[in-house]
Amino acid sequence: MTDRSDLLLGGVPVARRFGLINWLGLATFYRREMSRNFKIWKITLAAPAIRAVLFASVFGLAIDHENAVMGGLPFMTFLIPGLVTVAALERAFESSAFSIVYDKMEGIFGDLAVLPLTPGELVLGFSAAAVSGSLMVAAVVWLALLPFGGSLPHNLLALAFFVAIGSLMIGLFSQIAGLWARKWDYITSVQTFIFLPFVFFSGVFFSLDELPNFLLPVARANPVFYIVDGIRFSLTGQAEVPPMFGAVVCVAVTAILWAVSYRLFSIGYRMKS
Repeated sequence: MTDRSDLLLGGVPVARRFGLINWLGLATFYRREMSRNFKIWKITLAAPAIRAVLFASVFGLAIDHENAVMGGLPFMTFLIPGLVTVAALERAFESSAFSIVYDKMEGIFGDLAVLPLTPGELVLGFSAAAVSGSLMVAAVVWLALLPFGGSLPHNLLALAFFVAIGSLMIGLFSQIAGLWARKWDYITSVQTFIFLPFVFFSGVFFSLDELPNFLLPVARANPVFYIVDGIRFSLTGQAEVPPMFGAVVCVAVTAILWAVSYRLFSIGYRMKS
């Protein structure tokens, strides 16, 4: 039998100390989320690539020609960063939200409250899995779209940053949505009526210059626009707003969402309901 006297103090069990961060617990939780997300790789990796190829094929046949220009770029060159962004952000949203709702439906989500993990570690674990998955999906989709006019990134570091910060932003939003949702219908409504409109009204398929003037302030207030624009700059070298300004907006919004998600986990919001 293994000697566990290190857990005894005067014959009485005492709490184990993990230091500032429970790295072992955090790593285990992260591995669980990654394993869960990519156990069905045909849906989480292959499906986004196939969908992006279908979009590129349809738009290429319908719109792409020598004179087709969008945002000062050949249309397919403009479109490909948007398709990469959509795939990465969808994975980020589905990663945390679907995992949380699945555990709720199985009646095991409340068990997170008794894990040796702090609220901050739970937020970090979910976020790390969302960002990792999104980076993988973005790479696969970008490779799949290379034959349609893709090219090597203009700025690889900027690309990694904007994909990561964008995925982190949406991953945190999905944690909040997942905590709020009581069942699948709830999270599906958030995805359909909030997440997707924000994504598709962010300049994925069109330049904001194409919008009527009265809609421009609304579009520029959409934080997802700065993710799309940053990724487009990273791949093509061209952006509608200064990339540094977009990066500041993304970091600020992410910080707010992190604080909200941390607070909800701290108070156990709907973790046992």
